Amino acid sequence: MPRPLAWRKGLQVAMIRINLLSDKEKKERLADKKIGIVIRVGFSIIFSLLLLALVMFSALIILEINMRSVKEEAKAYPTSLAKEIEETDNLLKDAKSISQKIGKDSQDVPYWGKVFETISAISPDGVRMTNIHIEKAHVRLVGFAKTREDFLTFQEGLRKDYFKNINSPVSNLVSPNNFDFTIEFDIENKYLDQP
Repeated sequence: MPRPLAWRKGLQVAMIRINLLSDKEKKERLADKKIGIVIRVGFSIIFSLLLLALVMFSALIILEINMRSVKEEAKAYPTSLAKEIEETDNLLKDAKSISQKIGKDSQDVPYWGKVFETISAISPDGVRMTNIHIEKAHVRLVGFAKTREDFLTFQEGLRKDYFKNINSPVSNLVSPNNFDFTIEFDIENKYLDQP
């Protein structure tokens, strides 16, 4: 059995260290130990930096994707808004041109409302219209009269207003009661232009 290299000093046990290495080897081992520590710390730093770079690179990719989507939305929004504004402008221009055309055309269209009101006002109770034919400023009325006096009152009323060239055939006066009549006349243009 080998002899232990330790002895007792009171309650403490001390170990004897035997140094079998030369100073040169000690320095080399110390240098190797320091180099190992530096290499381990270096690898730890490089690994930490790689992890940090990986996290930052993934964050950069995520931000790039978000930036693209925001840019696409930004491009799409003004484009769609500009397109809507352009469509609205075109619609308003079309409405304005149609309104102007209607205004111009309505100036050329005779105002028949006043003519019909006048004919209705001068028609006695015994006279009613069954057909009205209008061609430019010429009117042909076909109607029914209960009595000859009602028809003559209606005919005189036409002569008092803006109606001219009144043509009433003699056949309108043949029957004294319940007869159909036809009467034609022209209307003065200034009367049709007034609303």
